[in-house]
Amino acid sequence: MSEQMTAAQAQLEDARRQKAEADDLIAALEERVQSGGEEVTALEMGERYGVQRLAALQQRRAEQLVADAEAADLERRRQEAEETARQELEALSPEVLADACEAALKAIDEVQRLAADRQAATRRHADTFIDLGMSDRIVHRDGGWVVFEAGGGRYDTHENHFTERALLAVIEGERNRRKLIPGRRAKGFTDPEPDRHIVAQLLAAKTDVTTSREAA
Repeated sequence: MSEQMTAAQAQLEDARRQKAEADDLIAALEERVQSGGEEVTALEMGERYGVQRLAALQQRRAEQLVADAEAADLERRRQEAEETARQELEALSPEVLADACEAALKAIDEVQRLAADRQAATRRHADTFIDLGMSDRIVHRDGGWVVFEAGGGRYDTHENHFTERALLAVIEGERNRRKLIPGRRAKGFTDPEPDRHIVAQLLAAKTDVTTSREAA
């Protein structure tokens, strides 16, 4: 509530009190006249009616001040609402959203590049192992399909779980999983299990680390 409104309401309360007091005095004088009791002069009645009229006018003026203050307060709130909306929506403007989408596109392009690089590297190293006669490292070979081991890891030239499509599916699945986490935790449930894909497992582990840090 604004200071103007507070002052206007205080003035109105005072005016109403004075008006009520003037009304009571007039009523008492009129009662005296009607009862034929103590004599009341016209001058005395006129003075009381004058006070009552003045109090009524002051009350009307105070009511107008309150109405003006209410209108000013409403206008102020409307302007604040408009400014708040402008600031927040400008911060979420199409340009800002476009920047975020551009960043997402670049991230998707990076996923695509890495997936293609991995497939190319797997094929290249498989060919190298075959050329070098490293049969002890070749687990399976059927035409162009080669599965080989290197440094404890197993690599497959036909693997399809690291393609761009597969990785984007992993991203979408993890995104949906994370959306469910707050609601499940609020109900005391465990987090939904991530997909068995190795990248999905690693993404879930990153979520657990982030959550632990936020809780700390």
